[in-house]
Amino acid sequence: MYTNQTAEELDLMRCTSEGIFKAQNSNWTKFVCILVFFLIFLTFFLSFKAAKMLKNRNIYSHGSQILLLSTLLNANLNQAVFLEIKVNVSSLSSVKVKYFQIRQLIHILINSKDPCKIEFRSSECFYDQSVYAFSNILSTALVSALTCDRFIAFLFSHIYPMHSKIVSIFLLFLSMFFTLLIHLHTYGGVSRAGYVPSCQYPPQLSLDAFDIVNSINFWFILVNCALTVVILLLNFNRDKKVKKSVFDTKIKYNSFENLLTTKAICSITFTQFAFLSFSTGAVTIISSIEAGISEEVFHIVAQSLTGLVYANVSIPVIILLKTKQCIEQRRISIDKMTTSTNHADYYMTSLRASWEKF
Repeated sequence: MYTNQTAEELDLMRCTSEGIFKAQNSNWTKFVCILVFFLIFLTFFLSFKAAKMLKNRNIYSHGSQILLLSTLLNANLNQAVFLEIKVNVSSLSSVKVKYFQIRQLIHILINSKDPCKIEFRSSECFYDQSVYAFSNILSTALVSALTCDRFIAFLFSHIYPMHSKIVSIFLLFLSMFFTLLIHLHTYGGVSRAGYVPSCQYPPQLSLDAFDIVNSINFWFILVNCALTVVILLLNFNRDKKVKKSVFDTKIKYNSFENLLTTKAICSITFTQFAFLSFSTGAVTIISSIEAGISEEVFHIVAQSLTGLVYANVSIPVIILLKTKQCIEQRRISIDKMTTSTNHADYYMTSLRASWEKF
């Protein structure tokens, strides 16, 4: 990557290096493009089902429901922008015909023999790269908001149910606000000079800030993973105490419900953090060993492992699986509690009848 040049020098470097040229022409890069198309459309389909389930069979608090839907919406936005990076809809006004131009794949195939045309001008990627980068950061912020939502629900369990919507709106505002600050810090005022292998790449003059933000993001994700585990353990401990010391059926069931939904949301957040840390860590690792590997391998790995395509697919999958699991566990628990209550009522009636004989 050209990181030590001025904007004027970057614009003069029209022809790409041999390593990037080979990476762009590799069969693996073409395969990744096709795989991405499949995963993105799979995300759209599964997200529709997940959103429908969250609306019609919601088992979470209203606040958690809002945050889950927001996370789902951002995942689809990120996938849609990434699809736009790979697929560009253009129109030929002269013949009034519209056609799909598979931006990166077709661009590579058409210019596979010309190293001076195979890359994209960075300025042409302004809108899609900006939205893509913003939604990348927002993904981490929204999943962190879900973790904070569960932590607040634990600390203020008595008042949280009445104010869960306000909490979720406040957390959404914070997520958007900090995402905007980070985005402006990384890309604000940066020249879009030079050329990039794909529009998912950040502008070359923003690489230093991008690497710093990426490293901080990685450690932030690890801290959130630890917090997710702590929240889950605290809820397990509270539920165990309720079972031992409280005999009110309603309180015991509410504790069970809270633990059930917390387990589901923590599973969603932990899975997301795992994928996000993998994606973020991949960028950090390949950046740190860039000098020790060939340029061709670096760019093949960069385009294959980075981004949130895999993480975004997992969101609707985990929501569907955990929600169905919670519904089934809730049904089993209600059946058990109803049966035990009936047995207790029968026992007390029999006991009362026996005492009345005396």
